[in-house]
Amino acid sequence: MKQNLSTSIATILTVVALIGFAALAPQTFQALLDTIKVNVIGNLGFIFTYPAFILSVGFVILMFTPLGRLRFGDGAPEFSTLSWLGMLFATGMGIGLLTWGVLEPRYHVEAGNGTDQALLYAFNHWGLLAWAGYLAIGVIFAHALYNLNIAKPAESLLGGGFLSKLNLVSLVVSTVIGLSLTFSYAAAPLQKSVAQYLGVEISPSLIILVLSGFAIASSTSGLNRGIKWLSNYNTLFAVVLMISVFLLTHPGEILATFGRLLPEYLLRYPAMATDIGLGDPERKAWLADWLYAFEAAWYGWFVFTGVFIARISRGRTLRQLVLGVMLVPSLFSCLWFTVFGLGGLETGSEDIFALMATLDGNGILSAILALNILLFFVTSADSAGLVCEMLTVPRSRAFWIVAMAALAVVINWLDGDIFKVILTLISVAAIPVAVGIFALGTAFLLRLRRGRPAQPLEPALDEQ
Repeated sequence: MKQNLSTSIATILTVVALIGFAALAPQTFQALLDTIKVNVIGNLGFIFTYPAFILSVGFVILMFTPLGRLRFGDGAPEFSTLSWLGMLFATGMGIGLLTWGVLEPRYHVEAGNGTDQALLYAFNHWGLLAWAGYLAIGVIFAHALYNLNIAKPAESLLGGGFLSKLNLVSLVVSTVIGLSLTFSYAAAPLQKSVAQYLGVEISPSLIILVLSGFAIASSTSGLNRGIKWLSNYNTLFAVVLMISVFLLTHPGEILATFGRLLPEYLLRYPAMATDIGLGDPERKAWLADWLYAFEAAWYGWFVFTGVFIARISRGRTLRQLVLGVMLVPSLFSCLWFTVFGLGGLETGSEDIFALMATLDGNGILSAILALNILLFFVTSADSAGLVCEMLTVPRSRAFWIVAMAALAVVINWLDGDIFKVILTLISVAAIPVAVGIFALGTAFLLRLRRGRPAQPLEPALDEQ
């Protein structure tokens, strides 16, 4: 407990120091982060993409071997498959898909790319490369927690010494920064929605505090009620929005485009995932701004989401995790970008809010979108608080939710360029996180060599 308390204090001091530096000298801080981004991420971005690509291929192979039947923990799964997938979607990147579904394809088209290429870029940024990292961390923590009986894998696997605690601090800091930015990013659209439907002007800070209150209320109801119920509604609303856009635009064209591009994405996946822009400075710069930046951001979320995946996956097999955590979500992400990307381009919409307003003048879809965003942020904050609690001290979930909200409020007070500073900070913060993830993976493999045998392989019929 004492060691975990010191980790929590170190995390808080680190976050305060980063925000203080950004607040007092934003231009200097931005220049420093940009330098790191250009020289490290721009030139060494493959340290993010190559491991994710190798893992994505490796897990697909493993699921067809006897190891695919490896079960994490005893007994039947704690959650039904639909609820499990809903929680994965809501925590993994639900709000990101809502935000970028219209934006990213439009950005690529405006940069001179064709529609097909724009969608393929989005597939690559939000597909297998992203979900493979979630899967890897989920498998590591699920096996450590349920089969090796390691209570605190993030700390224990690395020996519990100074380097282990330093790594733990970086993991918790990245979670706090990521969720604070997510809260902050939600404030503006929710503020517009409240003004549109209620005719009331509310400050972003108040919206963030209300969101944190909902998240704390969700946390007190327990995992089987709060996150589970809200995730189910989240997924339902998101599917309703996607079906609505599909039906109200050009369903035939969407289906034809998806059917054409999905096989092309799979064929081009190895080349796109391992692209380093060799001998092409402009290509390197583009990779740093897009592929590497996205993958760096995913690294910042891998531990948060992966630990949560492990928490809700007791009783499931490796094969089920490969399907449910990587393959099915990747397929859904590609379909999502096809529907919203084409819908946005055909209607000339700048973002998803404009798209909803264009397709439905009555405002019903806009209201569902606003509610969807609200619930996504509540479940994200609640699950992030749960993960921070698992990594630090017991009964601290509400504290971490408040800390994330407080940091988000500060970001909104700073306003202006500081928002871009925090965006860049997430990518730069992923560098030590990536090192920590690689160290955890190596320690996990070494632990397997000398650990007690895992749970016995289940018969294939048990997965039905």
